[in-house]
Amino acid sequence: MLKKMILFWMICLPLQAASALEPIPRIDFVDAGVLDVVQVLAKQAGLDVVASADPSASAKRVTVHLNQVTAEEAIDHILRSNGFNYERRGRVILVSTLPQDLSPTAYKGGSRVVKLKYLSADRVCQLLAKLNPQVVSLSGERANTLVLRGRDSDLLEVEGIIEEIDRPTPQILIESRVVEIAESDAIRLGINYNNGAFKLLTDKDTRKTSLGESLSTIINSLVGAGKAQVVASPRIATLDNHEAVINIGNRIPFSVPVSSSGSQTQWTVEYIDAGVKLKILPKLGEEDHITADIQPEVSSISEWRATPAGEFPVISTRNASSTVRVKNGETIVVGGLMSETDRVNTTRVPVLGHIPFLNFFFQNRTVEKAKTEIVFLITPHVI
Repeated sequence: MLKKMILFWMICLPLQAASALEPIPRIDFVDAGVLDVVQVLAKQAGLDVVASADPSASAKRVTVHLNQVTAEEAIDHILRSNGFNYERRGRVILVSTLPQDLSPTAYKGGSRVVKLKYLSADRVCQLLAKLNPQVVSLSGERANTLVLRGRDSDLLEVEGIIEEIDRPTPQILIESRVVEIAESDAIRLGINYNNGAFKLLTDKDTRKTSLGESLSTIINSLVGAGKAQVVASPRIATLDNHEAVINIGNRIPFSVPVSSSGSQTQWTVEYIDAGVKLKILPKLGEEDHITADIQPEVSSISEWRATPAGEFPVISTRNASSTVRVKNGETIVVGGLMSETDRVNTTRVPVLGHIPFLNFFFQNRTVEKAKTEIVFLITPHVI
């Protein structure tokens, strides 16, 4: 008996020397009852304890060696590590041995109605189901609201999480230009830096080389000289981490047989998209850096091919895929999408070149192969 009293005095001595609001320098318990330790720590913090009379709870023992923690933190560590379920209400700590899935029956639950400002209620419900399964969350049908039910301590924790994550999602404006450049000028623009296509400047301090004039200026000069043409210049805004799709072109119809009965064949009309398509998924990072997943595509009909079921279009497609990181307002250049087309030039002798059946002898036809490169200029802006 005397040995136990001396051990208890040695345990409590450092606790009495510490303030309830300050970390306790050292907490040492060796093979002590869990509920006894909790009562000692609660007394140090000015709290009361109501514990279950379950014999298995009184029989649990614990060894504790903690430094520089408050009494409340120590109580939390000890109870959770030994399988106890507890809840604090004011200055009273309720300790139970009920399993976690039965904990709502141990303490009176509460309800909360939370109105969301930016996030959707369905997405928040899915997130809360993973973070805190003890709280039941339902999304409102008419308003963007959540109905929460659970223990008061869990509800406070969930409300804190919602307050942190329910923030406005940044928007990103995507400015893009699709430029078609003749092959010779495309080579000058993209490869050969020694023939005057680019003016380069090198900083004498950082030794960093950069363009002396903007890429937009170079493109504009090619367009003005008739060596390039702007196919499209769309602009679209999207939320952070949401894909934006730009599709400029034509929907080409063609007939497809679906059934045949006797001498009659039933046909249906299907469509193929051809033109310029750009898919971009921007992700906003720190210091206005934007990581973008880019998938540009240019397609056109190269020919109509005859089959036993009819004529079908053959689509020529040029696409690329890339992931890059740029600063806000910097331009991403995606090139190398080459195209080759045949251009027929016909010259005729006046009058004689237009006479039916004889015009073949008074005209000259030449086939010129034209090669072009499609360049995408993509500039994301945070708005």
